[in-house]
Amino acid sequence: MLNRFMSRPALQKWLQTLMADHQVVAPVRVEGLVLFRPVKGPEEVALDYRNTTMSPKEWFFPLSEAIFSYRREDNKVILEPKEAPQEVVLFGIRPCDARGLAVLDKPFLQAPADGLYAQRRERATLVGLACREAGPTCFCDSMGGGPGDASHVDVLLTEVKEGYIVKAVTTKGAKLLTSAQVQEGETEEPVLAGLRPVKSRGIVEAMRRQFDSDYWGKVADRCIHCNLCAFVCPTCYCFDIRDFPVGERIERVRSWDSCQSPAFTRIAGGYERRPSKGERMRQRFAHKLLYFPGQWEGVLHCVGCGRCVTACPVNIDIREVIEDVNALPERAATASAAEKGGDGRA
Repeated sequence: MLNRFMSRPALQKWLQTLMADHQVVAPVRVEGLVLFRPVKGPEEVALDYRNTTMSPKEWFFPLSEAIFSYRREDNKVILEPKEAPQEVVLFGIRPCDARGLAVLDKPFLQAPADGLYAQRRERATLVGLACREAGPTCFCDSMGGGPGDASHVDVLLTEVKEGYIVKAVTTKGAKLLTSAQVQEGETEEPVLAGLRPVKSRGIVEAMRRQFDSDYWGKVADRCIHCNLCAFVCPTCYCFDIRDFPVGERIERVRSWDSCQSPAFTRIAGGYERRPSKGERMRQRFAHKLLYFPGQWEGVLHCVGCGRCVTACPVNIDIREVIEDVNALPERAATASAAEKGGDGRA
């Protein structure tokens, strides 16, 4: 098959060129982990990894950030908005994580859009790196994606023996490639095997049927509220907002949170909407497999990266939950009962 091709030395030269004109964020090995970090030289970039420990969502929706500040002046409140940083090239993103950003776009970019997130997305160019090896917890092809899915990147690189097959997916990606040494040649694209199939078809209806099942309490018995599942997930976007005094002004800070936290839905007066662990566990999976697809035309709020499976210290596995819910006997739960737990938001 005739493909555009980039040799390994050409890739190193291209990275060097990109780093001269852009901030490049790429996978880097840090104390046994693989994390997206700014890089200054091609030698820092890790290309031989399955997936990063944390998803790159933190470069668009940071772990904690001041979203604006305000101060009083002459009996008036002066708002000072924050600006997103410079343009960035996010290099080496896996297709599942690029799909995760497309999923995050739906709540963050709906009107009125989140200004900081929108600026970061507009100023970012995504260079994808197709997977060459399936991880033991990967199931992206069962959730609508695939190890070589180019749908949500600007450039896709696919590793082959001699270098990389190159695809310019968008105009932004084609512009970025103008500084690369790319040639045409006969190169076969590799086929990745080994992904565990997960029966996700029909899961929305199955979740609705099992809304009142005691299954959720049984799963939740193991949960220790560590919140790792939400923090490593490329699509979770629950957050908390607090105000902090900084000199003469107040900063409004947004920080990641999790629906598994006991006080996540506590409101004024101390009322707790989901007081039991089972209700909170149901909320996690219902948001991903019922509420979100219900609001966004069937798009599941999971991309099959498997990070939550790997990170969970008590072995709660979303693949097993999907299979269990599909296999449970039908209950009398109604659609109205299912709607009591969520409204399409976390």
